[in-house]
Amino acid sequence: MTWRQKNEVPINPSHILLGLLCLQQAAISLNVAALSAVIPAISRDLAIPDLLVAKIIPYYMISYGIAALGYAPLARKVAVRTIMLGTMSLFAVTNFLCGVSDSIHLILFFRVLMGVFSAGVVPLGLILIGRIFEKGVRGRLVGLFFSCSFVASVSGIILSGVAHWRWQFFIPAGLGLLTAIFLFFTSSGDSLQRIEGRTDYGNVFRDAKMRNIFIFITLMSTLYHGVDRWLGVYMDRVYQLQQLTISLLFGLMAVSSACGQNIGGHLTDQKGRLVSCRVGILVLAVGVMLLSVKSNTALLAFILILLAVGWTIGHNGVSTVLTDFPDENRSEMASLNSSLRFLGGGLGFLVSGIFVEKSFALTFLGISILMFTLSLFLKKIIPETAKDAT
Repeated sequence: MTWRQKNEVPINPSHILLGLLCLQQAAISLNVAALSAVIPAISRDLAIPDLLVAKIIPYYMISYGIAALGYAPLARKVAVRTIMLGTMSLFAVTNFLCGVSDSIHLILFFRVLMGVFSAGVVPLGLILIGRIFEKGVRGRLVGLFFSCSFVASVSGIILSGVAHWRWQFFIPAGLGLLTAIFLFFTSSGDSLQRIEGRTDYGNVFRDAKMRNIFIFITLMSTLYHGVDRWLGVYMDRVYQLQQLTISLLFGLMAVSSACGQNIGGHLTDQKGRLVSCRVGILVLAVGVMLLSVKSNTALLAFILILLAVGWTIGHNGVSTVLTDFPDENRSEMASLNSSLRFLGGGLGFLVSGIFVEKSFALTFLGISILMFTLSLFLKKIIPETAKDAT
């Protein structure tokens, strides 16, 4: 045996695939939160109203939400590798074109396409993790997959405070192109071939327990993003904060979200899914209500922490509920989860936009009341334990 043979480390193809999934997740996540922070900067640079610039959020979210439903059925007919290679290449192109555009109408058009091309990353990623890896390690791998989203989001937020807003598109374009190149040269064997079986979304909605969960997910996403995606404009208009300060506060929310996920995980495992969801929605509602009253920057930072922690505690609880349902519904539930979160978020942003133009305070107060009202129905929606979900 030669020295080279002794020191060779075998590369596991499944680990390469997981790395590519994580790279895709990082690419599509880098500017999701950061673009909300730089809306005021884009508005000043292009000399157009911030409410017009803000449309880059719902145009992406709604197109993403609609397109996410199509990837599971498409993967039954076309090899997953082909889908991933094509969508990542086009994702890179649309980001680059957004970055070089001076017309808000072109940017909005490319944002719609960007939403379509990025919508398959999460549902296909979850389907592949469930398909390739053993049940005993899936939880950790899903955690790693989504943690890449967190790291990329924080990186994008930091970037928003120190670099020109166009880099929020150029860097995801580079990551998308890099992913496409790796996919082109990677031999995946059977892992990225077509997915067998059929996709039946109607089967999910015929089950009352699953249907109730997705109604809850849609409503919560609608209410939360009716607040969250306006925060950059809110801090610019109401508090007159500088771009760096806005970005730092978004970064604080991102770090608080990581803490909230861990707190939520503990509550979900120790106290049950219902308790985690209830604590999350109540903390979130209190935070949104406090936003309706102008305070100083220090208190604003505390309120933003409440928002981030409340949202992620509840997100952890309801996401865990989804894992409790039977495996045969995995592909449909993965697609619906992504789709309804983004559709609800985009619609919530559009509807709240009608009201924030008149008053941020009254809009946030109204949304907080709706959150408190929704919390009253949690016992009928959220199963107490994993056993109750089946």
